[in-house]
Amino acid sequence: MPEALYRKWRPKTFDEVVGQEHITTTLRNQIATGRVGHAYLFVGARGCGKTTSARIFAKEVNLAGLDPRSPQAIQIAEAIGEGRALDVIEIDAASHTSVDDIREIRDRVNFQPSALRYKVYIIDEVHMLSTAAFNALLKTLEEPPPHVIFILATTDPQKIPATVLSRCQRFYFRRVPIEKIVGRLRQLCEAEGIEADDQALRLIARHATGSLRDAVSLLDQLASSSSMRITAADVREALGATDEAIVRDLVNGLANCALATGLDAIQRALDQGADPRQVARQVIDHLRALLQVKMTSDKEGTNDSEREAERIALAAQAEQITIGQLARAIRAFSAAANEMRTTTDPQLALEMAYLDCVLNEQRPTEAPAATPQPATTETAGGKQTPKPAPAAHRRSAPAPVELSASGGLTFEVLKAHWQEVIREVNAINKPAAALLRSCKPHAVSGNLIHLHAEHDIPLTRLKDPKNRNSVIGVLNRMFNGQYDIHVSLQRDPSAGNPEEDPVIQAAQRMGGTLRQS
Repeated sequence: MPEALYRKWRPKTFDEVVGQEHITTTLRNQIATGRVGHAYLFVGARGCGKTTSARIFAKEVNLAGLDPRSPQAIQIAEAIGEGRALDVIEIDAASHTSVDDIREIRDRVNFQPSALRYKVYIIDEVHMLSTAAFNALLKTLEEPPPHVIFILATTDPQKIPATVLSRCQRFYFRRVPIEKIVGRLRQLCEAEGIEADDQALRLIARHATGSLRDAVSLLDQLASSSSMRITAADVREALGATDEAIVRDLVNGLANCALATGLDAIQRALDQGADPRQVARQVIDHLRALLQVKMTSDKEGTNDSEREAERIALAAQAEQITIGQLARAIRAFSAAANEMRTTTDPQLALEMAYLDCVLNEQRPTEAPAATPQPATTETAGGKQTPKPAPAAHRRSAPAPVELSASGGLTFEVLKAHWQEVIREVNAINKPAAALLRSCKPHAVSGNLIHLHAEHDIPLTRLKDPKNRNSVIGVLNRMFNGQYDIHVSLQRDPSAGNPEEDPVIQAAQRMGGTLRQS
């Protein structure tokens, strides 16, 4: 049977392990000096070499002191490499979670190795063990027989009890850097006779996010599907990604606050068959690259002409966008990517993230009423207020709005100051302000303010006491009264007179009057 590339080219020595030199050097030194521990914990993300390093360590510790060219050493190395060695026991903790499985190990550790110097237990995904199983392992892990070594591997060390952690030497495996993944992929391509563009290999490495195994698996998939040379377009098609030019157009739309530009770029990407979540991820990666360009002081070029051209293009685009815009956009698209896991319309989540970024930039220019009050305004004690502080986040309470001669709030006054209400709510409760942007003032009945919501979300979430109290508090301060709000779904204009609303009718029976435009 043909063998998967990641299995065929699994490292067999510490020299072949990529990107973990800080660990392999320490393990080799321990074996050379005879200072081998009895329990190790390998921590790291998937595909970074934990299990592979455990197998190599099990082999090297049993070959210590032997001539590597001797028949015995060759036989031991082949048996461990092929998984035939009886004294190297690999256990998947995800499927052996019970205390009985650990008791079985505990009962067998006292037996001497059958053929090797050390009996090595490799327990993968050890965080999946039950609490009772961990407790059963504690004593054996602390004082095992001298011929036993435990190697525990995990991707989630937070789930491992502190009593287990304290009994192990811990080694933290890093995510493999992109350049080292690209270098390893080039070696595999040369060995397997696979033709691949440098840009394609770089895209594979970026998508792997530090997992060399994921990168090799994707290369194996592309080598099977591509009859000729693997190109960047092949990688994008396999990943459901879009062209980088479309991502640049979308970010240009963000920089220029152009609604149509970004929405058109999103539609073009999805028309090409791109996955919305992958598009969001590409946008985040591009925004992060721009942020790094703006924050770094390193202006030196590189010898790689392709990477130098990419750096120059990023620097030019970075000049058109602020750090604040980049930070807000990264947060918005990250939230959209998470939302796409559960939503039925991922395209809408992507478009709403873009709209939120653009509208947040446009809003300050659309609201000139936010200018600071004159510096000559006097307080109740007769003292002049200080000049406005330069820090924009330090907001004072809104000045009360002058009402009509009757002293009551009218619908016209509420409508005229509605955007100011949203800004004041945004200063104390951003989620509540976002809900208000989907609402419009409908009527004022005495101290009851009626709002029409465009969809169900504001209708539901404005019932939350935290959001509701924030809105009511701003209304009371701005209009100097004791107000309450009532939110309903927006009706069809042909539905009839708003006075037919049962809430309004109830308010009228209590003596309230309806004022509307």
